[in-house]
Amino acid sequence: MRQIQWQDRFNIGVEIVDKAHRRLFTIVEKMMDLYVEKHENRFACVEGIKYFKAYALQHFAEEEAYMRQIGYAGYSAHKKLHDKMRLETLPALERLLYDSNFSTEAVQRFIGVCTGWLTGHILIEDRAIIGTADNKSALLRPEGELSVIDTVIVSPLQEIFGCQIQFIGTFSTKDAILNAQYYELTYSTQEERLLRIILIIEERMLLRAAGLAFGIDFYERNEIVCFAMQEIAQNLIQRAEFVFGRRPDEYQLETGRFLEREEFCEIFGAREPQYSLLFEVKEGCFALCFDQIPEPG
Repeated sequence: MRQIQWQDRFNIGVEIVDKAHRRLFTIVEKMMDLYVEKHENRFACVEGIKYFKAYALQHFAEEEAYMRQIGYAGYSAHKKLHDKMRLETLPALERLLYDSNFSTEAVQRFIGVCTGWLTGHILIEDRAIIGTADNKSALLRPEGELSVIDTVIVSPLQEIFGCQIQFIGTFSTKDAILNAQYYELTYSTQEERLLRIILIIEERMLLRAAGLAFGIDFYERNEIVCFAMQEIAQNLIQRAEFVFGRRPDEYQLETGRFLEREEFCEIFGAREPQYSLLFEVKEGCFALCFDQIPEPG
């Protein structure tokens, strides 16, 4: 498998930011080459992780200083994303690595999460700093449905995957997408209300999408693909506030997992999700289901 590669489309046009992003990708590439491809010793991986973390924290500080300098209106929300990566995601990945004695799966999780986070964060959030990503949000209403869907889902996905995506209409859970993969993300709020998002996508398209996002070829679903796509999906939740009228930082990820079709059908056996959207790309179709999980009883 070829290495994860930096792509010119990741540049946002701010040298100090682009330089840091390129460096972070280089660190991940080196880790993948040493530990996953060549199975080098644990020491190489430990040093790579330390370097990635130190450089990421330095980059966050520099990027936040730049946002303050230009008076970026989205600074507070953007900083919260950095803080979550800094204080929650990276420490959790480190704990897993040490607890597993740097197992291949744990290293692949680290690479997948970091690469997916970088890809989604750069193309969605960082582009908004310089005004090349639409940062509007609105409640989903019939009269504005198409423009809102285009703003919060289609445009970011086109940026990430580098291909045209078209919203077709409503997806019925009784419909079948051939050889589909079902990926579920569950979020909670302080009021303990649960939000479920399920991506239904043909496996061939999932691998194609991951390949387009990272500039490499995937021939089968592996840990790197799973965790990277999870991070990209989480970037989309930052734009999904329009569905239930909440700020994106009110949602906390609880679980992320692949489902069997039987599980998916069981979830929506008695009712349809609140929103189910069908999209088309050159390679086929995929769907997104948004649903507030009913309280027991």
